[in-house]
Amino acid sequence: MRTMTLNSTSCFKAGAVRPAMSRSSLVVEANKRVQKKQKVILLKDIEKLGTTGQLMNVPIGYWRNFLQPQGIAKVASERILEDLRKQKENALRAKLEEKAQSQAFANALSTIGKFALKKKAGDKDQLFGSVTKQEIVDAIYQQTGRSIADFELEMPDMKTLGTYECSVKLHPEVTGTFNVLIQREKNVQSKKK
Repeated sequence: MRTMTLNSTSCFKAGAVRPAMSRSSLVVEANKRVQKKQKVILLKDIEKLGTTGQLMNVPIGYWRNFLQPQGIAKVASERILEDLRKQKENALRAKLEEKAQSQAFANALSTIGKFALKKKAGDKDQLFGSVTKQEIVDAIYQQTGRSIADFELEMPDMKTLGTYECSVKLHPEVTGTFNVLIQREKNVQSKKK
């Protein structure tokens, strides 16, 4: 054994035995898997990630460092998932109702069949000017009471008297068709005395 002297008052022996202390060993079990992804519901549209209301699995760091502080997403809990499911059902119901209304209006247009417009025309049935989309929209409104947007209306060039087939896009899946009859406007001339 080796002894070591530090100064004259204290001496330590390198091989000195310490008093017995209870030693406990630390056992670490890694049974629980660390969560790497977080289920979130997006509150805003994010390019290359998803749209508002969409349920997403995102990395936990992305959630903690970006989405949560920015207020872009919420953690998906059971209550929030149930609310999201109800919103989707209501949106689907509203879309189906809108489609049914559009289909009913398309049936009404085809039942009416023809919308007559009177225009001034020359000797060879050539119109003075042409028929505009707004004139057709106004004629539909007068007979049905429902207005449509003129950009939804598809019509051929109408420069002569006759019957023309037109269509209107009422819904992404519903298109209504009808005919437009262009008639000569009668000129009423007063007789001079």
